Amino acid sequence: MLAQSASLPADVDRTLWTLGRRLRDAARPAAISDDGVRAYCAAIGLADHRLEGALLRHAADVIDVDLLIDRLVADARARFAEVPGRATAMWLNPRCQPPLLRRLPRVRHLYWARLRDYLIWIASAR
Repeated sequence: MLAQSASLPADVDRTLWTLGRRLRDAARPAAISDDGVRAYCAAIGLADHRLEGALLRHAADVIDVDLLIDRLVADARARFAEVPGRATAMWLNPRCQPPLLRRLPRVRHLYWARLRDYLIWIASAR
């Protein structure tokens, strides 16, 4: 049974606001470092961190990064409402998809999914 998300405690709202700010900072192309991408690729088993880094840096030109982050934070808010007091980023939904009204072509969907997964990894690592 879902609790009302409007009744979340103030500290959870602050945590979600901080999460959104950190994800926005992490999604900036200048913030996507080679070392960070190398660690991400090692963690998930990708071999070419240079290619992945280029893809992640280019994502902001292809997709609406603010929309992606808003959806990740909204999903986190819903999950906090389901399980009050949950303190880790493990609740982020790795299958968060773009809205149905804005179906993305395959290439844009690839950018959405890769940046989404990278941001979830960043949030989980902190």
